[in-house]
Amino acid sequence: MRWDQSTLEQHGDSYERLWGHFLKDDFPEWERFWAHHVVPLTNRIDDGKTSGQTKLFLRDDPQIHGGAEALMMANYSVFYFLARSCVIVASEPHLFPEDAFIFLQTATENVDGFLHAFRTRIVNRLNIDRNRVPALKIKEAEVAKTIDKYRNAFVHHSRLGRNPNLAWEFIPTLSHLHDSKFSWRYVQNLPQDQLIDSRKYLRSLQREFMKVINPVWKQITDLLDGQRTTKAYLEIYRLEKVAGDFRPIKVR
Repeated sequence: MRWDQSTLEQHGDSYERLWGHFLKDDFPEWERFWAHHVVPLTNRIDDGKTSGQTKLFLRDDPQIHGGAEALMMANYSVFYFLARSCVIVASEPHLFPEDAFIFLQTATENVDGFLHAFRTRIVNRLNIDRNRVPALKIKEAEVAKTIDKYRNAFVHHSRLGRNPNLAWEFIPTLSHLHDSKFSWRYVQNLPQDQLIDSRKYLRSLQREFMKVINPVWKQITDLLDGQRTTKAYLEIYRLEKVAGDFRPIKVR
């Protein structure tokens, strides 16, 4: 089997197998990038030389390019923090929305790290046309700005107030967030239609966030797919001597 036929369900680590379903609908390109350009950095392709958990780890080759490792680390971290946010919203019987916002905002940070690693450490090394590189600045995306505002409100201020007539999971709408940071009485007196169910709201933000970044992952996966048989790609991944079906067929 070629590495790009790997699946999270069969070949992922314990978190990837457990949480991969959260990304299936709105962020499927994460798994495709993982299969095409993360799996070949790991011991999964060592032709049976390792087993168990060791197969899931990075190949211990000091000549693997640092940019490829940085890309892999940021990619995994996007999954990890995004999925943890999804787990909280999906399974916590008593939701503390600040936890989900913290993980979701950390996922946005790692999207930025992923794009930075690709643009500054991979593009030139593989001679990729910069005009084809995704131009997304995640911090300028409206969904990321909203996530950031809520996360900062929870982290850098007193606990947000609650409304006595609604469940504790309800939080102020974005238009009332600024004033809510400084007064519990302000929140207590808000009309009920100016507070939102944080569980439903977080689900919508998670889905919107994934829909924003999914096409970016597709672009980068496609760009790297076009390089898989080049000498430069084989060198940064240290695949020049990988045998059998794991090695790309032809080097141009």
